Amino acid sequence: MADQKPHLLLGGIGRNEDFQSRNQIRSTGVPLRDRYTHGTALRQQYSDILSRHQARQSEPQIPITDETGIYVEIVGFADVELPLDKLDNRAFKLRSCRKVDGSEVATVFIPEPQREAFQNKVHEYLNKDRAKGKPANQPLIDSIAEIKLADLRSFWTDDLALFPKVTDQPVWWELWLKKRATDLPAKEVADQLAERLNAELSNTSLSFFDSFVILIKASVEQLESAPELIANLEELRRAKQPPNAFISMPAKEQHEWASELADRIRLDENTTTAIMVLDTGINYHHPLLSQVTTQQLAQAWEPCWPLYDNYQPTYPLAAYNDHGSRQAGLAALGELDKSLLTSHEVWLTYRIESGRILPPAGNNDPELYGAITVGTAAKLEINNPEFSRVYSLAVTSPADSISGQPSSWSAEIDLFACGLEDDLQRLFVISAGNNENLNATVDYGDQVLLAEIEDPAQAWNALTVGAYTEKTINDDPVFAGWAPFAKPGDVAPASRSSVNWGWKKQAPYKPDVVAEGGNRLLSPDGMEVSDADVVSLLTTSGRTSGQLFETTKDTSAACALVSRQAALLMSEYPDYWPETIRGLIVHSAEWTPRMKERFDLLQKDQTHSNAAKTMLRCVGLGVPSLERARYSANHALTLIVQDFLQPFNKPSTRASSDPKLNEMQLYQLPWPVEELRKLPPELDIKLRVTLSYFIEPNPGRRGYRQRYSYQSHGLRFTVIRPGQPLENFRAAINRVANDATEGYQGVEGDGSGWLLGSQIRTRGSLHSDTWVGSAADLADMHTLAVYPVGGWWKYRAGEERWQNRVRFSLIVSIDVPDSEVDIYSEVENLIETSIQV
Repeated sequence: MADQKPHLLLGGIGRNEDFQSRNQIRSTGVPLRDRYTHGTALRQQYSDILSRHQARQSEPQIPITDETGIYVEIVGFADVELPLDKLDNRAFKLRSCRKVDGSEVATVFIPEPQREAFQNKVHEYLNKDRAKGKPANQPLIDSIAEIKLADLRSFWTDDLALFPKVTDQPVWWELWLKKRATDLPAKEVADQLAERLNAELSNTSLSFFDSFVILIKASVEQLESAPELIANLEELRRAKQPPNAFISMPAKEQHEWASELADRIRLDENTTTAIMVLDTGINYHHPLLSQVTTQQLAQAWEPCWPLYDNYQPTYPLAAYNDHGSRQAGLAALGELDKSLLTSHEVWLTYRIESGRILPPAGNNDPELYGAITVGTAAKLEINNPEFSRVYSLAVTSPADSISGQPSSWSAEIDLFACGLEDDLQRLFVISAGNNENLNATVDYGDQVLLAEIEDPAQAWNALTVGAYTEKTINDDPVFAGWAPFAKPGDVAPASRSSVNWGWKKQAPYKPDVVAEGGNRLLSPDGMEVSDADVVSLLTTSGRTSGQLFETTKDTSAACALVSRQAALLMSEYPDYWPETIRGLIVHSAEWTPRMKERFDLLQKDQTHSNAAKTMLRCVGLGVPSLERARYSANHALTLIVQDFLQPFNKPSTRASSDPKLNEMQLYQLPWPVEELRKLPPELDIKLRVTLSYFIEPNPGRRGYRQRYSYQSHGLRFTVIRPGQPLENFRAAINRVANDATEGYQGVEGDGSGWLLGSQIRTRGSLHSDTWVGSAADLADMHTLAVYPVGGWWKYRAGEERWQNRVRFSLIVSIDVPDSEVDIYSEVENLIETSIQV
């Protein structure tokens, strides 16, 4: 953009309105069963459970927790949802819910004083009628196919195939414990359990609003008595194996250029912006990296770890992993060859911090990497609390068997990012992970679809980065005759997608964006793939002398480049929230022409909706443009709103009543109507809207709906349609306005023109969509609404989270293809006039 102008930040233009959703959830109901046969069978099954449980108590062990009871496993009918709210109350305590062969299976704790409650419900089912002749408790009883006494497998929420097969061999488990005010502290329960079982506890733990997660090393046989000892066991998961930073790139010696570039680097000494690279540590003595980082800006999770690995040529087997230094080079300077080949000064407006989260050698026992990631970051925050930071994480681990599902790692990042505990919101940029097992004979696009994004890149509040490539030139004589594997502008061969995630019903679209990650070369016979330097990215090595430059690639490289973009935006706009910076990067992203070709091809074989979802799960919203994210222009205007909203309210003082949806924000934007009406009617104008906010996670695997939703709340945006009256727009989304509007008979105006539409763009906590149409139609689209939808805050009145206000960023852009048009000045004048008034 030749006419670089700052974006326009709007304040005080929202109008708050009471809100009720017009969308009513319609229950399909639970099919009726043969009343006598079904009820009698369940009653007998439960009697058998009580008998077996009583037999177990012939030599009772002294429980650790005060509350005692019995764990049961409730199996639903295929394709029928269990009524989870009826399995989590005074009589029943829902611990987990998972799907097995198409049926929901809930693990429920029944306190000792309530052990007759289920029998009573079955008795009422058999003998009492309710409205329309249905049996009492019909939705609950008719949804249950079977009830069984729970065993250790009942608490396992990962793939059952991964459950340890050898019962006497100690392995690491994630043990999830319920936190309640009446219980012993969860850590004390864990300590006593480990002592009682003669098991080993890890020194890391995680704490969520109602769960406490610890790692315990024990055999199946040792753990089998745990449900007898503690009443607050929620679930068991597989402990994470240590994550791997994927590095296997050859080095290049460019030592003589480093000092020349170092002389041209100018760091803003007053900057309070930083990129925190959470990785293997950064060599702050490197002649280029030393310009932006120091020992004082480095920390390690374990105090005994070196802050980075020092290359020792006389000891070639000594530990040396310079992935963090390579990340730092791209984060600081972008693709290094571009800086090396220029002669102008290189101004840096941010520093680099180093957080070492991986050990210098070998593998630790499995750790709770959420605690390590957040704990290491917290050490750096204490040293420089005034810094605004981008948290850059290009270390991933193989995803859960049910990939896309929240993990302890991704949930801890979501919790840390949302800032609920310390009122400090944080922007995480995370790589999607790399596919190291490329097959030369299989289309690279198909391989990306099959390679699932890795943990913790499913985090809702993070900006997840995949890789694409423009690197298709091969002038390396060593690889004469080899061709680029991926086409220019296409997804990079080793990138990963969420197309085949096992948990997609509610999971966000990931990655959010893609950035340059390099290419691969295909041998002349088409049988071999090579990660040659010529199609990789140049960066800094982790050495102090000798080979100062290295190459890097894939989603790690892409993550570093996007982290750099985020830091540049933070330093440019210090008043912008992390939610806004995240939103701006996605808002600036577009599919390349090659990606649009893929989209068109997909639409030939499937619906527009499915094709769009595949693209979003493969390349996100596309490739971000730093120029568009950073600046407006006369003909390309970006408006930004940073605002608050309280999504829920509790009108009733009854403790048992759930909060209700509370309010929405209505925005009538300063709109360049006069300039738009001057434009030719055939000219297509582009409108882009992005909504960005952070959620509080609820990582327990208890069905992920209503009160057990992962997200605390959701927000949505909608835009007034061309030709739609304002009152009709309000009534179409808000039942309060609907009831106040006489004669409302449905939404008016033309709702076409959107790339994704309201049914597709609403996954996760980052929503963006693009409309294309005439200037005359756009002139009418001056009003937007942001309104809440449900989340676990709405159904957990006892936690009192419903009282919280939430932040959000709303970004709106108009892009006119005619650069001679000046819509920026008109809007700027409207804002100034409004301020004067």
